[in-house]
Amino acid sequence: MPAIRGKVWWRWGLAWLLTVSSTVQAQDWAYRVRPGDTLWDVAGAHLKPSIPWQRLQDHNRIANPYQLPPGSTLQIPLTWLDRQPARAKVVAVRGNATSRSAAGRDAPVTAGMSLGSGAVLKTSPDASLSLEFADGSRLLLLGDSELLLDRLTRFGRSGMADTRLRLQRGRIGNEVRRLRGPAANFVVDTPSASSAVRGTQFRVEAHEGRTHAEVLEGRVAVNARNQRGTVLRHGFGAVVVPGQAAIAPVALLPAPDLSRIAPLTQSVRPELAWPEVPGAHRYRVQVSDHPRFDSLRVDLEVEAPRAQLPALDAGRYAIRVRAVDKDGLEGRDAVTALQIDDQPAPPYSIAPAAGSVVRTPEVVLRWTKAPGAVAYDYEVAGAAGFAQPVARARVDDTASIRLPDPLPPGDYAWRIRSVDASANPGPFGDNLAFTVRPLAEVTAIDTAAATDTREVTFRWQAGQPGQRYRFQMSRTPDFRKTDVDMLVDQAEVTLPRLRSGTWYLRAQTIDVDGFEGPFPAPQQVDVPCRWCRIGAGAGALLILLAL
Repeated sequence: MPAIRGKVWWRWGLAWLLTVSSTVQAQDWAYRVRPGDTLWDVAGAHLKPSIPWQRLQDHNRIANPYQLPPGSTLQIPLTWLDRQPARAKVVAVRGNATSRSAAGRDAPVTAGMSLGSGAVLKTSPDASLSLEFADGSRLLLLGDSELLLDRLTRFGRSGMADTRLRLQRGRIGNEVRRLRGPAANFVVDTPSASSAVRGTQFRVEAHEGRTHAEVLEGRVAVNARNQRGTVLRHGFGAVVVPGQAAIAPVALLPAPDLSRIAPLTQSVRPELAWPEVPGAHRYRVQVSDHPRFDSLRVDLEVEAPRAQLPALDAGRYAIRVRAVDKDGLEGRDAVTALQIDDQPAPPYSIAPAAGSVVRTPEVVLRWTKAPGAVAYDYEVAGAAGFAQPVARARVDDTASIRLPDPLPPGDYAWRIRSVDASANPGPFGDNLAFTVRPLAEVTAIDTAAATDTREVTFRWQAGQPGQRYRFQMSRTPDFRKTDVDMLVDQAEVTLPRLRSGTWYLRAQTIDVDGFEGPFPAPQQVDVPCRWCRIGAGAGALLILLAL
């Protein structure tokens, strides 16, 4: 029997949430009498001008209209209440958003703007804004969204409001105040579903014919055409797809653990990391200037449980992270605060770029000038890291510096920070790793053995380990045609005996990554004619014999 009663109660509760607006006409609103109230005051504050106070007296069977006991209640039919158009106020906006009034006039959305029924709001992909309604409820509209303020109504001074919205596309987050009174409503419709609440925190997304609803507090009744609706309790969500038989509640993923995120950083591009949430396929990361997330500085999705934020100004920020399951339902929120020190931002590092190779021992650092910086501190580290940098200095207002000493071949990293007019340094920028691997130019080839009678060996100064060389010989100094073109692993080449005449030779260095250095100016070598020498010797001998 208890199980049957519970099932009946649940079905009754669902039916009540889904049909509350259709039963308003037959209900009364209970007004609690305050000290000093009179029937005239109550009627003037809450009834339509066409309803006289005497009807209120008759409806409540009040014998003496001059005596209203404080704490007693007056029953007021909802149809008698003075309904007035309500307005929504733009609390905050960031990025480009536009509004179109019911009259068809377009205007940019600005903070403090008042919007009425029929207004349509559209946000660009990187924009966000928040609205506050007549009863104090709030809504956050995210980027690339379209929202119609379908109906905004308030009932006199009763505090009751009827708020009905149509989310055509995009995503909203709602913080609805507890609705008191039978006429109070907060309904969000999408192209495929309807969500009605009685005071809660929930999110709705409309995308490609699907609706996602996620409840963080309270309860939300979700209904769709030709589908069996459901009431979502806090911690549950649902995906509404046209054609499915029923809307099935799904437990939301738990909030990520953000305890590892340091509350203070000097980096203008903070790196956030948190433990993986089981069942998460990705994560949504949001950053706001407002503790209540009235607008968003950052709204991004990442696949791994970590994110590097874009550059932020110094100040205090609210960070919100939640896991997203395989169906796209977003889980419970984790919120933390992050303070970025008010220090000059680092400049943008240009060269050596990350992962680059410097081909000479002389290293030049280059960067862009940062606003407010009058000097810069640079550091270059080797294997020992920045605890023992191999070079460091403060330089005046400039955008490049040549290191005072050549760097031996090896792996290095460098970083730079700004210094303001009060000599206060800001945070260092990103560490950029680079490699020094000199590519020596072959400027001198030993040609002493060019006249060897059997074979010829040419040698030159060796470069770094692993580097190769291209050796060329030609009869003309422009090397339009090469007689010898060889790739060798050592700084030497051995050739058969050369033919007599003038030869031009040169060699270039090729690095381990395939980078080819320049060819230097060619060297010239003259190889004498061996048979000419023999003939000359024989002629000299005959002359001597003839004497």
